[in-house]
Amino acid sequence: MEKDFHYYLIYAMAKITKLNNPDIVAYASQFVDDNNEGQFSINGEEINFPQRLKANGGYYYPIMTQSLSPISLDPYVQKYVYVPFHFLPGDNNVKIKGVGNPLSVTPNSTNARAILSKILDSDNPYLIGIALHTFADTWSHQNFTGLREEWNSVYPWYNVFKSIVPNIGHAEAGHAPDVISEPWIDYRFGNKTINNKERTLEDVKEIYTHLQRKTQKGFSWDDVKNAFKKIVDTEDYDERIKAIGNFLKESDYGQIPKYSKDTWIDDALEKNEEGIVLKPNFTASRWYNFHQAAKIHFGNVMGLVKEIL
Repeated sequence: MEKDFHYYLIYAMAKITKLNNPDIVAYASQFVDDNNEGQFSINGEEINFPQRLKANGGYYYPIMTQSLSPISLDPYVQKYVYVPFHFLPGDNNVKIKGVGNPLSVTPNSTNARAILSKILDSDNPYLIGIALHTFADTWSHQNFTGLREEWNSVYPWYNVFKSIVPNIGHAEAGHAPDVISEPWIDYRFGNKTINNKERTLEDVKEIYTHLQRKTQKGFSWDDVKNAFKKIVDTEDYDERIKAIGNFLKESDYGQIPKYSKDTWIDDALEKNEEGIVLKPNFTASRWYNFHQAAKIHFGNVMGLVKEIL
């Protein structure tokens, strides 16, 4: 999924169901993708992801939740970044060439529901946002695993693209599985075109239903289903985001806060002659709280899948 889902649609659903701290929930959901090894900006100056930070005579270790570089070839990154945050092992109810794979993602799986239900009970908006990201990805990443393996080989053996791209996650399929308006073909299951809009609407329905069950507030799904379908059916990415904003304004829910991947890190860290250092009240910062929540989410997932990973 892209930012139109992980940030804007998540914010809309959290806001309409009157979930506490919808801005934090939505930011944490999107920040799972942006908290990677790429460059951040601290007060306008670019830095690389800090693997550790000096803190009180020791070190603070943040946790990376996405990888967008060649380090993704490292099996450690596949197992401990991709799997817990983007490719949650599912119900092992899909077969390719007669063989199943317990690490393969399935939408709305038993593990996904268990993680989300546990986190919703916590009332921690950072944890909720992270769990919603992983839950949402069970639709867009279905039938893939977070590891490099033949299971993820989408194209027939004679396709040149197959030999170029490492079969980690949906790499062979490119970005298509994450784009709401992008139809594509998963050749492992024949030549039928996959309709991402249908998958996305199912995704929205399940998340909305979980959130409303939690809050017992807001419109029923039947009341908002057509509005969300109209949003999902919008072809253009920017127009889709605009449609989400218009829906909220028309329903008197105000405007969606602007998103910048640097906002939270700017609140937590600064750079001086000693390098990257913690700002005062670092442990009260949203960046710190996100990383603490990500570590809890990681532990929750590993507890569920440790016997198969």
